[in-house]
Amino acid sequence: MTPRHRSNPGAGAGQSRYPGTFLLAFREALGGLDWQIKRWLGDAVEVVDKEGREQVIGLENLYRRAKQAERVDWPELIADFLQTSQSAPIDNPPEDLATVADKLLCRLGPPMSTRSEGPAVWQKEIDDTGLVICLVIDFPKSMFYVTTKMVEDSGKPGEDWLAQALVNLQQQTPADTLTMVHEESGVRRSGMGDAYDTSRVLLLDNLVPDAKEYGCLVALPGRDELLVMPVTAASLQYLPMLKVIAEKSHKSAPYPISDQLFWIRDGKWYVFAVEVRNDQAHVQPPEEFLPVLHELVPEALQRRENDQEPEPEA
Repeated sequence: MTPRHRSNPGAGAGQSRYPGTFLLAFREALGGLDWQIKRWLGDAVEVVDKEGREQVIGLENLYRRAKQAERVDWPELIADFLQTSQSAPIDNPPEDLATVADKLLCRLGPPMSTRSEGPAVWQKEIDDTGLVICLVIDFPKSMFYVTTKMVEDSGKPGEDWLAQALVNLQQQTPADTLTMVHEESGVRRSGMGDAYDTSRVLLLDNLVPDAKEYGCLVALPGRDELLVMPVTAASLQYLPMLKVIAEKSHKSAPYPISDQLFWIRDGKWYVFAVEVRNDQAHVQPPEEFLPVLHELVPEALQRRENDQEPEPEA
């Protein structure tokens, strides 16, 4: 039996940041589609559609759209959005990539599994991070994942289409898309909410040109949030802070990606291990980062070497 929800639309999600009228309109839209709420997740809701498929609906972008319309129209607007943009992404994709080249974009995340009856999605591994890049065809109200068959039929390698996707992404990315959120550390954030914030990590050389020498430390907690901290002698002390933010945001992100930190330089990605426990931070940089650490904070590297030396025998 499906559990009954209390009358409060955001019950179980803590203090809601959305007005009750919006949440009630959201419930009405779901009811009209014969969808069920499974649980509230703060800025998102886990739902089950009438075919029994589970999915997570992010509320922030949906509320932003709703505010542009009259409140009386919210249920219809929300239902329309759910029916279009939440449909299965690889159903009936365009057959010729050349005809939609201007609509190609990319997304980052964990490797995608393919439905047994559907074609495999084209994916490119990002070094040894456990993440992949996927190509998507982005329409105003829906998007399709590019499949390996579509790439093969195009006669071009997937990397060529990825290059086109990055050109398209650059064109819709303002130069000031990264806003400073912490002056002391230099942490900047991209939160445009267009479903491609984390994808903009692939544009770092253009967005943070002054960080090319030592690269950037980045966090990708969820699809709609990118955190970037250029590597400097002053910023390294804020690694634990960035890690804590990444873990906290990842837990509540509607479309979670990773709670890890990554060091990116010259297009190469490395996992930068940081563990914060009981107010103590344990940092294990990748071997490739040690020359940078030696140059920026030589005393830190000396402490690291001393910590690794074996205790003298009695």
